[in-house]
Amino acid sequence: MKILITNEPKKMKEVFENWLINIEGKSQQTAYNYKNAINRINRHYLDNEGINVDLYEIKDPKELSFFIKLYETGKYSEFGNNGNGTNRAAIKSFHRFLCDSRVQIEKLIEIEESNEEKELIRGQNLSYEKDLKNSIIYQIQDLFPGYKIFGRDDEGIEYNIEGKRIDILLESADKTTLLVVELKSGLADYRVFGQISMYLGLLSEKFEGKILRGCIIAGEIDKGLKKASLANKNITLKSYNMKITLQEE
Repeated sequence: MKILITNEPKKMKEVFENWLINIEGKSQQTAYNYKNAINRINRHYLDNEGINVDLYEIKDPKELSFFIKLYETGKYSEFGNNGNGTNRAAIKSFHRFLCDSRVQIEKLIEIEESNEEKELIRGQNLSYEKDLKNSIIYQIQDLFPGYKIFGRDDEGIEYNIEGKRIDILLESADKTTLLVVELKSGLADYRVFGQISMYLGLLSEKFEGKILRGCIIAGEIDKGLKKASLANKNITLKSYNMKITLQEE
């Protein structure tokens, strides 16, 4: 018997991600990648078919089977194979998720409820950073002239390298330079300097010969971070101001 887990697509994303980790035994990184792959398929389908579909709103596995075929062997199979088949694997995993039994889903919900209280504060902080990230992505050309998001299909957004996640990875128009953008919604201290330095080190091994730069954007910059940044002129510090505009309804 199938169950209606939630009517909210945003909630469904999180339930699906937790199901991958707790029921299927996927790593946190894989679960995160699969969750975002469903969003990529939504955007791809809209761009190519002109139809706004959110797969997270689908409750019937039979309806999802159409999209599995389309991205596995159909006309969009090439897109399904992107990222070593991540898009294709994600939609098939979501199909299994919809087919799962009540017992397993209820077990997952119990796990979620037990973690709900301690995740509340963390979730609020992440929400602020996501809003900041979305605002910056929307204004990339204005904030970072001469740069664009690295790779295809927004690959540079939350770019994964050796299990580490870079908030935004940009590439110069002439493809000679990579720019790591690290975001903090509140105070950024000296530890962020070590974090972004590690990202630059990992990128130097993967992209030999590229010029590497970093930019830390935060609501407030700690004095310790300012001093640490003096050791590397390729890492810049910036603070942001959120602007609110009102419109008549």
